[in-house]
Amino acid sequence: MKALQYFASIFICTLLGAAISLAQNQGFNLIVVGDPQPQTEEQITRLEEEIIPQIATIVEEYQATGDPTAIILTGDVVWDTMEFLPRVKADFEALGVPVYAVIGNHDPDRAIENDEPRAEQAYIETFGPKYYTFTLGDTRFFALDNIDYKNYDNYTIGISREQRRWLRRELKQVVNNQRIAILMHAPATDFRTGEVIPYAKRLIRLAEDHELHFITGHRHRHNTADIAPNIIEHSVAQVNGNLWFAPMCSDGTPQGVFCIEERNGEWTWQHRILETNCPLIVWQDGETAGYEKDVIVKIIGWDEKWTVEWSENGEIHGAMEHIEICDPGYLYYVKHTAQYNDIIMQRLRRSAHPNKGYFRCQRTKPNSHITITATDRFGRVYTVEI
Repeated sequence: MKALQYFASIFICTLLGAAISLAQNQGFNLIVVGDPQPQTEEQITRLEEEIIPQIATIVEEYQATGDPTAIILTGDVVWDTMEFLPRVKADFEALGVPVYAVIGNHDPDRAIENDEPRAEQAYIETFGPKYYTFTLGDTRFFALDNIDYKNYDNYTIGISREQRRWLRRELKQVVNNQRIAILMHAPATDFRTGEVIPYAKRLIRLAEDHELHFITGHRHRHNTADIAPNIIEHSVAQVNGNLWFAPMCSDGTPQGVFCIEERNGEWTWQHRILETNCPLIVWQDGETAGYEKDVIVKIIGWDEKWTVEWSENGEIHGAMEHIEICDPGYLYYVKHTAQYNDIIMQRLRRSAHPNKGYFRCQRTKPNSHITITATDRFGRVYTVEI
C-alpha cells in the first residue's frame, strides 16, 4: 500500500500496556471491514493488491491465538457494480475464515427501479439471505437489512416488520445473559447529535435485558457511541479511505479495519490501521490553520472513554483540551495532493466536517519536549514524544 501522503509530523508511538492478553482461551476475533465499495477495475485491483494482503496479516495474527476468527463486511460491498460481487466475496473468503455480510444501498442493481426483490437478486445469489443469525463465543449475532431500496436516489433506512417479527422469535431462544450484536449497513445513531434513530429504538426494546452492540458502516467515518449502559454502537470507517480517492476518511481515520476480540466473555475493540499500529497522529504548533500556537493530536478510533494527557520537559500538565475540528491531514491532502476531476474534488471538499477526537495544548517554552499519553477504555496506553 502506498504511504499515507498527508501533512502531519511523524513521531515514535509506543504502546505501554494492555489490559487484555491474547493468550487467554475461549473467545473469538472479528475483523469488521467498512464499505469496501469498488466501482472500477482499478479500485477492485487495489482492494486485492493493497488492502486484502494487509488484512491477511491480521488474520494470521488472530489465527495464532487459537480462537475462531471471522470477517464482517458492513455493506456497500460494491459500488453499483454487480459483476464485482462474486469477486469481492471470493477475495475475502480466500483469507481462510468465515465471511459475513450485510446489504448496503450500493449493493442492489442500479438498473432495476421500484422492484427491490429483483434489484437485490444478485446480492442474495452471492451472499445469501439478507437477514440471518450466527453465534461466536458468548455472543449471538443478528445480521439485518436496514435499507428499503426503491432506486439509486431513493431509499429509506429502517427495519421491515417481517424482520422485526423474525428477530423477536429468534431472541426468545437467546439465554438471558448472552450478549447480542446487531449488524446493519446504516447506523443506529446520528453521529452528530448522538440521538438514536427511531427505527433502532424498536430494536433496543426487543433486545432489552441484554448487552447490545450495533455494528454498522455507511457513514464512511468512525464513531463509537455509548448509547446507554450496556448499549454501544460501533460505526466503522471505510476500509479504503474516502471512496478510494483519499488514503483516509473525511474524519481523518486512515485506511484500516475495526477489530473486536472476545476473551473470557468480555469484549475489547480497536481500529487497526493498515500501515501502523499507532492510534495517534500529531501536528506540531504552526502546522494547523486556525490553531497555529497549538500542538494537535488526533486519536484514531476515539470514543468518550479515552483520556489524553500531556507533559512538557517532564512537568505534568494534565488533560489536553478536547476540540472538534476538520481533520488537518484530510484538508491538506485535498488541497495539496488530490488530483481528480472537478466532480470528485467537489465531493472530497464537501465531505470535510468538524469531528470529535482531537485534542490540543500549547507549549509554555519554545521548542520544549512534549510527551502525549493517551489511554483507551481498556487500559491500553499509547505515548508520543515530540
